[in-house]
Amino acid sequence: MKSQYEYRVQYEQQYSQEEEPKLRTPEDGHRYAMFVKGNTYNRNGRTYIFKDHLGQHVSTFVSQYSPIIENNLEPGVKDAVLKLHEKGYLTFTSCQGHDDSKHRYIGIVFNTKEQKHKFMHQMRKLNCDIYWYDNVINTVERPCTPVPWYSDAITIHIVYNDNSFANATVTERRDKPYTDEELTKFWNIQMCRNYDHYEAIVFTFGYPMVERGLWEKIKKLFFYNHYKVTSAYHDFCNKVHLLEEYEA
Repeated sequence: MKSQYEYRVQYEQQYSQEEEPKLRTPEDGHRYAMFVKGNTYNRNGRTYIFKDHLGQHVSTFVSQYSPIIENNLEPGVKDAVLKLHEKGYLTFTSCQGHDDSKHRYIGIVFNTKEQKHKFMHQMRKLNCDIYWYDNVINTVERPCTPVPWYSDAITIHIVYNDNSFANATVTERRDKPYTDEELTKFWNIQMCRNYDHYEAIVFTFGYPMVERGLWEKIKKLFFYNHYKVTSAYHDFCNKVHLLEEYEA
């Protein structure tokens, strides 16, 4: 795994005098990260907070209902994400792809499995070159299944009420277990909802996030065609208005 979206809850950390946030609880910490602080926008189009000592990027989730959302969307996914927001869909992560991972993806959450499956059905009718990844949630109750070592598949990671991971690597944080209850509280903050359950799906453009075998991975490494990704992306942007609105 080359990149990970997560947030270190540092609600007792000292900040500069100009900011002076009063972050007394994990909820305060998450709201500050998602609605105020966000990520740093870099010249290469990548958004993240910092790199750990292994060079892995650490980023914060940002709420689509925050005033900083547009500045935290990478150019290669910005239009598609904003178009999904116009239809009412709740996005939780996105990436335009970078040198360490070619995947361009968007993640969406729903209240029920039925809503998620309805969305997937509508997306298939658009006949875009997209691939589904349904293994992103990794809670105690719903542990994600192992993926091949050669894939760049992502997993959601949060540390809801624990500052002991402030200096840990992305890998160490990813192995920290959390519960469905913690994830639901976290996403309710991000999505400005009061759900009692969430379902997530990630879709990629042009190439699958998890290859069907090592040979498929090798072919992608040596014969990667970026036009395949951009073509699928622009095709989706031109058709996203055909999706039904998400009203939950």
